[in-house]
Amino acid sequence: MSNEANTKELNERLAKVRDQIAKVLESEKEGTFFAEAAKLVSLQFETYDKLTDGSFFELDAAAMQANNTALNSWKLEDSYEESYVNPSKAVAEFGDKGQIIAFLADKLVFCNEHIFNYRKERFVAAIELFLEIYDLYKKEAGVEEWKKAVEEHQKGLIGLVAMDAVHRQYDPDNQKVAEILERVKPGDYRFLYLYGLPVSDNEIRTAKFIDSLSDEELTAMAGTLTKGYRKGFEVMGVDFDKKKSVCFYYNIGFEKMVKKASEQFKEMGLASTYLLEGEGAVCKQSEFDHKQDLALYLDEDYMEKYLAAFRKAYESIKDKVRAHGGPAAIEIFGEKDFAPVSKKEALSFNDQQKPLYASLMNKSLLLRTEFLPGEERSFAIIAYPVPEIGDKFEQIFADTVKVNTLPREKYQKIQQALIDALDLGDHAVIKGMNGNKTDLTVSLHELKNPEKETNFENCLDDVNIPLGEVFTSPVLAGTNGLLHVKEVFINGLKYTDLSFTVKDGMVTDYSCSNFEDPADGRKLVGDEIMHNHETLAMGEFAIGTNTVAYVMGIKHDIQAKLPILIAEKTGPHFAFGDTCYSHSEDHAVFNPDGKEIIARENEVSALRNEDPEKAYFGCHTDITVPYNELGEITVYGKDGYQKPIIKDGRFVLEGTEALNEALEELN
Repeated sequence: MSNEANTKELNERLAKVRDQIAKVLESEKEGTFFAEAAKLVSLQFETYDKLTDGSFFELDAAAMQANNTALNSWKLEDSYEESYVNPSKAVAEFGDKGQIIAFLADKLVFCNEHIFNYRKERFVAAIELFLEIYDLYKKEAGVEEWKKAVEEHQKGLIGLVAMDAVHRQYDPDNQKVAEILERVKPGDYRFLYLYGLPVSDNEIRTAKFIDSLSDEELTAMAGTLTKGYRKGFEVMGVDFDKKKSVCFYYNIGFEKMVKKASEQFKEMGLASTYLLEGEGAVCKQSEFDHKQDLALYLDEDYMEKYLAAFRKAYESIKDKVRAHGGPAAIEIFGEKDFAPVSKKEALSFNDQQKPLYASLMNKSLLLRTEFLPGEERSFAIIAYPVPEIGDKFEQIFADTVKVNTLPREKYQKIQQALIDALDLGDHAVIKGMNGNKTDLTVSLHELKNPEKETNFENCLDDVNIPLGEVFTSPVLAGTNGLLHVKEVFINGLKYTDLSFTVKDGMVTDYSCSNFEDPADGRKLVGDEIMHNHETLAMGEFAIGTNTVAYVMGIKHDIQAKLPILIAEKTGPHFAFGDTCYSHSEDHAVFNPDGKEIIARENEVSALRNEDPEKAYFGCHTDITVPYNELGEITVYGKDGYQKPIIKDGRFVLEGTEALNEALEELN
């Protein structure tokens, strides 16, 4: 079918669903789900029309905010519990069909993003599914017919979803976000409303603060990210000159910095693509309740169709994918605390779907590496606080900038002293204190040529900003014990008494005390950290050296709010899942002293050539033991070698004493 015929057919479908929505509004009683849903879709049609004819861009900020609130009200914190997106409310009213109602409601709100990004076909398809379910509702069809309709619709949509996702990430010529960035002007924050995502006071205050920074400050902040990105290619030995694009991950409010960084990347020869890192002001409980909606239709057939669709999408722009450099991410921290509530009404994977989902995620990653090999890409990540962090926001922001720009040469020398001591051992012992129950032994690789080889990477201010760690991939055999953290934030979720038991490098048990029922805590860890795998390997052991960041957390009482990116530098940390060299183990990497880092694989990733799916988990989650919970790190070797690295939360190794200077501020 020609593009002209496609457009004509799509416009006909759009007109048809518009008429049908009007009829639902006429026939359904106000306040019921289908009436309220039709009302939301009608507002989406009105907004789409204004976007198309350009009149939306003439609205003032107050009108845009009112429109934004109306479009997203179902998923805002103040109204979520009483909306049909909430599975508890939907199930209470619709019984066994309630989960599908909540799924539909969530998809309808997601249509806001479709209309603001002019994804007309996906918008129409979503409304067609709603109308199909409405028809089944009127016919009093059973829940199995409802499920079948959802399953067929979602499977039929995979091709469109895959093509959209791949092009947004890898195709610089297909970037609606670039149009938003062009509208970023001093003192005018209407661009915040052009994503379709909910905008709260936090996003507005963030944008105003970034706007208040001088051009010199913004240039320096952007430069920390872009120079780190460029440096990452040098450190990893990847040919930067072959790269043509970079993908920005960022949160609403940082547009002015993103725009500045995009200009710097352009000077380096890289075009930019853009993906929103967060979901704006969406209620966190809503995201938690819907994280396993895929359970409605996940099966082997879906997985096959999904992988085939993404393969086709990658093939469609394979040259652009191969020329992509990787992500440049601006993360945020300081948002309001979120302690998830476990709801029995929310969709969740059954025992057959859990391994299937884990396999899907792993195969998806393997598929991507076919088109963009791991050894041909790099990345850079940096983090900043947002106003929700509290009254000290501006001081915390300034302190974060300081943390992100610590002197490279000083830390390179200190961290080399750590590496030299660690390289003389064959295992390290880590023990907690002050209520931390950690008691771990970590096995290290044997160095066959110590003059030219090392186990630990000297991590500085390149890919993982800020600097401040040395890390390795442990030997799994002989890595045993308990990892425990009293309190930690991981991917926006707060965990209390998080514990992992490890036997020969593999997780054998895990728990947290977030809920009264231990089973709910185990499920949370299983879903969010184990990613539905029965076990994971310890993929990384690291020692953080950024005591300045640690003191910042204590000084402002924000230790628990620090993102993993910063928190991992404030003590030893351990990652479960893949190693840091996942999918690029055969690519030689060297430290500044010229030694090759040989600890790039473990016994699991060593299977990559014979069975890639068994070699990787498709996840990597860092967990940090802070200095004030750290009793000791001691490295042991043959012939009685024993060298304390940290004792009672202080660095005791010769050559690392300067790291304690920041800690003395706490006395």
